[in-house]
Parts: sequence; structure tokens; C-alpha cells
Amino acid sequence: MRDFRFGVNLLGVEGDFRDQVRAVEASGADVLLVPDHLGLIAPFPALVAAGQVAQRIQLGTFVLNAGFYSPALLERDAGTTNRLTGGRLELGLGAGYVADEFEAAGIAFPSAGKRVAHLTDVVQHVKTNAPDLPIMVAGVGNKVLTLAAQHADIVAFSNIPNIDTLAERVEFVKEAAGERIDDLELNLIIFELAIDREPNLSTLRQMQPDATDEQLMESMNMISGPLDDVVATLTMLRERFGVTYFTVIEPDETALADLARLITALRSESTS
Repeated sequence: MRDFRFGVNLLGVEGDFRDQVRAVEASGADVLLVPDHLGLIAPFPALVAAGQVAQRIQLGTFVLNAGFYSPALLERDAGTTNRLTGGRLELGLGAGYVADEFEAAGIAFPSAGKRVAHLTDVVQHVKTNAPDLPIMVAGVGNKVLTLAAQHADIVAFSNIPNIDTLAERVEFVKEAAGERIDDLELNLIIFELAIDREPNLSTLRQMQPDATDEQLMESMNMISGPLDDVVATLTMLRERFGVTYFTVIEPDETALADLARLITALRSESTS
């Protein structure tokens, strides 16, 4: 059974990015990640800067919009970033979904099928030319999860409204992966982390605008409750579904402190 891993995704739009990187590393997190959206920090320069101030932590993208890149140019930039950061890069990729960003970038917004096809080309090109570079593919639909199950190292589940959906999506990935399922690391995106305090449901509400508060509280993209209960929940997710990697999106100071408490509790439990 895999050890737990925790990532923190920084948007890089407020405050001193380098100070934020230091705080993430001090929390005990395993991976520092950045997204790929216009208006936010540029991924590859940000990761090179992060690698200069953080010596231990892995570095990654969560996730690159594959539609913004040609396969060859992306492989070049990812390879350079990996070298400049001492081989610490984990390359997260997605198909892209924000039509306005494609328009702002001067790129046609293809159909969902064409976006997934391009993502497939990117994944296969990188795997051929940089076979040692870990690849994450994030999504929730059948086509993207099939690609992830068959070609990625890490599968990230992006929008999971309840545990039944998680069970179904994990089973889908297992069937698509076949014999390579044991080689896959399964990841959940965490939009809200709240330990021993009330969670803020605003981000989840943007994803599920018609859901009630009770329904939002069932989301698997949120971790909340007393510390002992949260430890038990994550242990259950590992034992029942094989989910061991959790990425917290843009935690504030309080949420980052909660993450540090959670990491300490889980690691203390594993050594007891």
C-alpha cells in the first residue's frame, strides 16, 4: 500500500510567491504545484523559482492545459524545467475546458473529443521523449480517465460530488488500467480543507451551483471535521479505493496549518 502524499497548488496571484513556497515546504507537504490559467502565475518560470528556494519538495503542474502547447515545445519546456530543478518535476496535464481562455490566447477552442485527442498526443510524445518524467492526467470523464489509466503515472479525479461517484470512477479506472493498476497513484483534488472548524463551501458551490449545503458536504473534493475523523477518512480512502495523494488548492494560512497538523498526525500514526 502506498504512503500518503500531499500536494499544495499555489495560484501565485497575491503575496510573495517565494515566501508561499517556503511555507508549503515547512508544512511537510510533498509536492508544490502550480496551475495553468491566464491571469495566474506562469507555470514553468514559477516552478524554476520555487526550485531555487525549496530544496526538498517535489514540483509539479496541476495541471497544464495541453491545448495551449504543441507536444514538442511542451516536452522541451518540461524537460528544461526538470533539469533546472534537479529532476523534481511531475508533469500534470489536462485537456483544457475554459473556452474564454482559448479565445484570449488566440487559439481555437476545439470540441471535447479533439481536446482529448490532443491531450493524448501530448502524453504520448512526452512519454516517448522523456520516459522518466512522471505524468499526471486529471479529469473525470471516460475518455480522459481511460487515457490516464492506460498511459499516466498519476490519475487525478477533478470533480467527485460524493463517495458513490468516487467508487464508480475508481472502478472505471481499474478496469481501463488492467494489469498496470498497481503502478498508478490515485489523486483527489481538495478545494477546501478545514480541521476542527466549519468549512467554507464557496468554491465547491461554484462547481455545483444547484447543490444544497448538505450535498456539498458530501463532496470528496473537501476534507473537513475533527482531526481524528479526518485521519480515519483518509485511511478509509486509501484502504477502500487506493487513493493516497491529495492536492489542496490555494490554502490560506489557516488551511495550511490544518494540512501541517494532518500530515503530522498521519506520519505519527504510520510510525506507531
